[in-house]
Amino acid sequence: MKVIVLGMPRTGTQSLADALIHLGISPVYHMREVGKNQHAPMWAKAIEDKFEDGKPWGREEFDRVMGEYEVNTHPMSVQPTMVANGRRDELSEAEKPDKASFGSLPSPFKIDFPAFKTDVLAKTDWTGKGLADFPAAMFPEELIDAHPEAAVILTVRDNEQQWYDSMMSTVIPAHSQNAHLSIEMYLMEDKCHQQCWSNGFPKDGLAYYRQHNQTVRDAAARRGRKLLEYKPGMGWAPLCEFLGLPLPAADVAYPRADDWQEWKQKRSAEKKA
Repeated sequence: MKVIVLGMPRTGTQSLADALIHLGISPVYHMREVGKNQHAPMWAKAIEDKFEDGKPWGREEFDRVMGEYEVNTHPMSVQPTMVANGRRDELSEAEKPDKASFGSLPSPFKIDFPAFKTDVLAKTDWTGKGLADFPAAMFPEELIDAHPEAAVILTVRDNEQQWYDSMMSTVIPAHSQNAHLSIEMYLMEDKCHQQCWSNGFPKDGLAYYRQHNQTVRDAAARRGRKLLEYKPGMGWAPLCEFLGLPLPAADVAYPRADDWQEWKQKRSAEKKA
């Protein structure tokens, strides 16, 4: 692992991921990779292990989540189990609630993911060179320890109100509207919202933002690791200097990526249809 980006969502992590790829640090494991690779149940397991069971992951576990899998043993081919109120419910395709009923799922819940076993997962390390955004950034100390060779970057906004407003116009309404492609993604994201701000972002979101950023700063300082605090708009120069890489050509603009704009456009089109 060459680079760990531990900033909160809506702090420019996607643009930074694209910038790293342009600089030759690729692939980068971003939140958008979770859905593409069907990793949501495994991240739900990671959140449970750290925050509910007090058993945070180390290098081996993280590498398995972000590793290459044998074609015939893809972990998502094993059906996850929802555990609520001490009862196990196998979620077959026919039994899965539709999106309209997501809000009625029991809480708290647990994911018992039987595929998370060494005899199912490939034992090769992940071939990626960087990671950014949630859910990985919920594990700053664990990831810094797991990858002592990696450069550490904390993405932040110019001011915390910008971040709050951005979250309130994207991530928070998307979750509250159950705008998810699968129940697995919904369950994982619900765990993120529960652990970060107790599903009460308007009241507790800013406090978590401050706490998270300070946790990253302290974790890097205690371990003697250099840390780059990077804000949207800073461009190539501080990033390349920190990573010891040459600047791109003068006509290469820093990426400006935002999947949420595409999401908003899609939602708007759906409402008009």
